[in-house]
Amino acid sequence: MLPTPNAEPDRYRGRPLLIVLENYVLAAIGLLPKDADQRLTQLVKSVFGGEDDWKKTVRQQLQLGDAIDDSFRELWDRNQTIARQNGIELHPIQFAKMVVDTNFAELIEPTSKQ
Repeated sequence: MLPTPNAEPDRYRGRPLLIVLENYVLAAIGLLPKDADQRLTQLVKSVFGGEDDWKKTVRQQLQLGDAIDDSFRELWDRNQTIARQNGIELHPIQFAKMVVDTNFAELIEPTSKQ
């Protein structure tokens, strides 16, 4: 079942890294809203430090390889093809949620019980 492309405030409560990771995926596939980049730069710098390249800082902090962006783009292309073949429209936010939930679950556990 596909996650919703709609806003889900409860999804992010106590899980701030989840927001950063989903936006990282959107940036990697070239679909991050332009106004989000500056906010993410400030957020990542306030949490992790680093320079103005917030994606580089995230990669360093999470020990992700430099090729991760290429991997996300290839996965996006493959999933778009599969979705079209099945008559489904895969929204970029749905894709970002799926990627993060599948690949970063251990990093996005809630910081406190709700």
